Amino acid sequence: MASKTDSKAPQKKIALLLSGGGARAAYQVGVMKAISEWYPRVHVSPFTIYCGTSAGALNATSLACHTSCFRLGVKKLSWLWSNLHTKHVFQSSFQGMLLHLGRQAFARTQARYHDAPPFGLLDNRPLRNLLNNVINFSKIEHQILAGNLHGLAVTASNYHTSKSVTFYQGHADIPVWRRSRAIGIKSQINTEHLLASSAIPIVFPASKIGHSFYGDGSVHQIAPLRPALKMGAEKVLIIDLAPQAPTTHSSIAPAPGLAMLGGHLMDAIFADTLSADLEHLDRMNNLALAVDKSKADNLALRQVDALHLSPSSPFEPLVERYYCHMPLAVRSLMRILGISPSEDAAITSYLLFEPKYINHLIDMGYQDAQNRRSDLVSFLSSE
Repeated sequence: MASKTDSKAPQKKIALLLSGGGARAAYQVGVMKAISEWYPRVHVSPFTIYCGTSAGALNATSLACHTSCFRLGVKKLSWLWSNLHTKHVFQSSFQGMLLHLGRQAFARTQARYHDAPPFGLLDNRPLRNLLNNVINFSKIEHQILAGNLHGLAVTASNYHTSKSVTFYQGHADIPVWRRSRAIGIKSQINTEHLLASSAIPIVFPASKIGHSFYGDGSVHQIAPLRPALKMGAEKVLIIDLAPQAPTTHSSIAPAPGLAMLGGHLMDAIFADTLSADLEHLDRMNNLALAVDKSKADNLALRQVDALHLSPSSPFEPLVERYYCHMPLAVRSLMRILGISPSEDAAITSYLLFEPKYINHLIDMGYQDAQNRRSDLVSFLSSE
């Protein structure tokens, strides 16, 4: 795809946008693995802007730390996901889960002047330790100063203001933005931002940044593409985690229970706003082409190309196959909550952090990227 002598960053600012989806985000690693093989071993990343939400923010931040050597960054991220277990993300033993729920219950029986911790069914402190050990956040600024990275954005949801907040670290010319329901705040990205962005409501506790509590970035996110556009992206590669092929259901569907409703809401949170924002981008591109260049400049309109890639197969059949690999304590909690591995596989697909399931998703992402190689190669070209 590129010669070994062509090691400079691409002329156009290409952004990588990674959406959220819990364990499903392993699919994004497979796509990156395929793309990295199309470049020489020592080559800068084709992306100068990284934007991530929820689990996608973890992937984006890890890759942003290694923009000077794209293949190395992808290799490290792939190794991390391939060796991931549920216990590395949240407490998954009977003792750990009971202790966490006991602390949650006890804290809410205290006097009102004792601030109760944010509620979450699962204790994600293991994820905090993992991120502190595997991500060297100081590399982000080094990549920016070296000119390999233009910007990194991590989006979270502010529970107090109901606004979508994007914490970004990047080049000095990136302006702070403020809209009625979305704002951008210049920050030094760290573990707290990633924990906040990936805190799925009810499942994981909210994370405190400053004086506010933040949760999953997909909540309240009306315009997922906005951070990339605000940072000057001219092309955006979007790796979504909503399968192209919907899951087939029998003619007689069971009445939706708590778990099925939860899975439906999570799918809506992580996917629906993206499709709407893509339609809006398409309209803006048509408008930019229709008006004179001088008018387009006055209106700050510009052509932004977008390529959307999503899984070719649904996740639910994989969840049914690998559900038995999930720790017994987690399966027991799901049973108590009425979550069935066959009927409620959608919600389980977000929490199945086990190697066999994850590696299958990586392989799926790799194969989907190879199937669309010509489109991706053409899109990532700097010309």
